[in-house]
Amino acid sequence: MRSQGGFVLFGLLLVLAVLCHSGYSLQCYNCINPVPECATATNCTPNFDACLRTIAGPRIYHQCWKFEDCNVERISALLGEPELRYYCCKKDLCNHEKDQNDGTTLSGKTVFLLVTPFLAAAWNFYL
Repeated sequence: MRSQGGFVLFGLLLVLAVLCHSGYSLQCYNCINPVPECATATNCTPNFDACLRTIAGPRIYHQCWKFEDCNVERISALLGEPELRYYCCKKDLCNHEKDQNDGTTLSGKTVFLLVTPFLAAAWNFYL
């Protein structure tokens, strides 16, 4: 009976992990026109997995981006800017100027994945 409870818990945790992953959408600052301060936040579509902040002279871009395209050549080509500085990140609303020097933080999904084994062990200990 004890192992059966563990299988049920494992199944529930697996379903919960899938549901948490499928509903997540990265949120980034996103302004249509290049501006120094952008206060408009948007949920990125699933194919955009990073936030981008690009400085090209007086123009500053804020938008959702593909992390694989976070390199100066690709950004320069897509934005039509010959010289630029950029910052790509993968946490909600991280493409704001004040956030660029922040340290690494754990996302909710990472914390969930770290805590799950401890919950499973506690469940098995309880049974």
